[in-house]
Amino acid sequence: MMSVKCGNCDSYQTVVGYRKLPEKNVYTYECENEICDPNVTRTIVEVPKEFDNSTKRAEELPYYTAEAEPDTPGE
Repeated sequence: MMSVKCGNCDSYQTVVGYRKLPEKNVYTYECENEICDPNVTRTIVEVPKEFDNSTKRAEELPYYTAEAEPDTPGE
């Protein structure tokens, strides 16, 4: 589990997106307030798959949409 704190408003950000890539998982965090512009304070966290223990939990969240993993050449 990880918390992401905004350097602009000093509030904790909420995870609003999740993507699976071939070698890493990407989480997107944003502030949920009227102070911060998401285009300025959005945080992108990239975690190598071998270290990511949050994948199962992330797949259960409502904003997650399962995407087919890209095919590996030669398989």
